[in-house]
Amino acid sequence: YPVVFSQIFTNLIMNALTHGLKGIAHGVVSITVSYENEILNISFKDSGRGIEESHLEKIFEPFFTTNRQNGGSGLGLHIVYNLVTQKLKGTIICRSKVGDGAEFIITAPVKRILI
Repeated sequence: YPVVFSQIFTNLIMNALTHGLKGIAHGVVSITVSYENEILNISFKDSGRGIEESHLEKIFEPFFTTNRQNGGSGLGLHIVYNLVTQKLKGTIICRSKVGDGAEFIITAPVKRILI
């Protein structure tokens, strides 16, 4: 699913730039991928401002945004959530503390194709 992964990473990167790293001169985004027991594990982490605890339970909801005044639609993470859970049949969680960046952890089963 190259288009699915492209959309997931585009939305996560744009979200990190728009929210997490806004106003930070030297931020870092890291992506770690591993594969074990037919499970794909992806960690997308930024060194940004982090997400308020009260927002963590809402970030995957449609239209939730903290940037509406600047044109934010709140659909980026909702789209990511739907792609991960519907197309990839996986899970996504977010870990974050204010001032300590955010990490999105995606897990998805991968079928082996035997020739």
